Amino acid sequence: MRRRHPHRLGCAVVTVGLALAAAPPARAADTVDVQVPNGTFAQPVAPDNGTAAGHTDWSPDNTGVVFGKSLAQHPKGYQAAALNWNGAALTLRTRLWGVKAGSHVTLSWDDSPGVDRRCKPEQLKDGQTYNVSLITAGPAPDPQVTTKGTDTVGTANWTSGRTFEFDATEDNPMVSFDSAEQRDSLSCGPLISNVTAQQAPAPVDQKVRKEQLPGPKAYQGNSPLEPSIAVDDCEGSATNCVFTVDKRSSYQYYGQTRIVGEVYINCSRNAVVDDRRIEAVEPPYDNLSQYYALKGTPLVPSRSDISQSRPNLAAQAVAGFSAAGGNTGAVSTSNPLTWSRTTTKALNPTIQPGEVSWIEVQPGRERVAGTFTNSRNKYRLDTVFDVPAVSLPDRWFQRTGPLTDVELQRCGTARPTAGTPDNGAGPDKRLIAVDAPPAGVRAQTVALNP
Repeated sequence: MRRRHPHRLGCAVVTVGLALAAAPPARAADTVDVQVPNGTFAQPVAPDNGTAAGHTDWSPDNTGVVFGKSLAQHPKGYQAAALNWNGAALTLRTRLWGVKAGSHVTLSWDDSPGVDRRCKPEQLKDGQTYNVSLITAGPAPDPQVTTKGTDTVGTANWTSGRTFEFDATEDNPMVSFDSAEQRDSLSCGPLISNVTAQQAPAPVDQKVRKEQLPGPKAYQGNSPLEPSIAVDDCEGSATNCVFTVDKRSSYQYYGQTRIVGEVYINCSRNAVVDDRRIEAVEPPYDNLSQYYALKGTPLVPSRSDISQSRPNLAAQAVAGFSAAGGNTGAVSTSNPLTWSRTTTKALNPTIQPGEVSWIEVQPGRERVAGTFTNSRNKYRLDTVFDVPAVSLPDRWFQRTGPLTDVELQRCGTARPTAGTPDNGAGPDKRLIAVDAPPAGVRAQTVALNP
């Protein structure tokens, strides 16, 4: 994976290699906040005038340090992460969860020259440099950012509201901060904090077929994970994972109309009432079952119903769906997530002479996108379910219409009959040949109705 040049890069103060750029006004009303875990580097908690090792929820999380509030001197009292420490230039990366490919993202953060006492005045007076980038496939330049300078070692000089804009090339894109400081003291490097993001979400593609849903994605921390590992983890216990619905990517819709039951053709001279019982079955679809089927290891006992093949995971999805509907206790609800539905209807359509009649159903369905998370091992599993909707009623149609040419010809043909076999007729009239009795054997006739 390589870094990608941002579409726009801006800040409050003009710096070398950094151009001012405001977000397009047309996008402003459409933007929503994006989750940036530990964006103020509040974890781990460092002593006010000291440091703590690591950067929770950032990668790698076992190198470098965070500076305590008093030592970082951030105007809002935040802790800060150092991009140089213990003789090394560092890289800090995080994913922007919930961002879909094609969304326009604005990443914001604050920076300052280093405050470590080992810094030298010449390292600080003109500011310190680092790169910020989107991690994506293919070659791309690394745009460079320079902090404000400072004349005093140990004194911060924060710049608020740096911005970096880009179009996401994948779901949950990863951004990176990389120190470019390679001067004498490699423990003296820029500080960053207050990392936030907003997005103008890409439109939800509602033309994706339920039979061909996009595949699941799984992560451990910020690193990609084979989805089956996360599935097995959630299935391991009824309480292992929590499912959260992505309301922005979920929606209700009407499926394709289809004929159910028989088609009735009235070739008679009178209206006919067709008493019938119609049964319509709406099955579930999900990208986990499809993922396993494409791998050649379909789920059992049902390769298409996750509630049977992975009941614990399905129960977690049901609970999360109920919570998203305002039922935080996930108890009895009038709008549950329903995996499959069988509807039986007694119908009495009247078919006029020379007409054909049939019944159609247009099912109400629900596309549910969401995420399973396990905070214990930092697993995340993005999934999609397509199930019958409870709060969107099915549409039923009684359809009648004129006969087609083929149906008219069939109604007009002579009644198909066949001669009744009669072995009492003369030999030349018989339809079934009767052999003579074997020679020397006496034939016997027994009356059936004596």
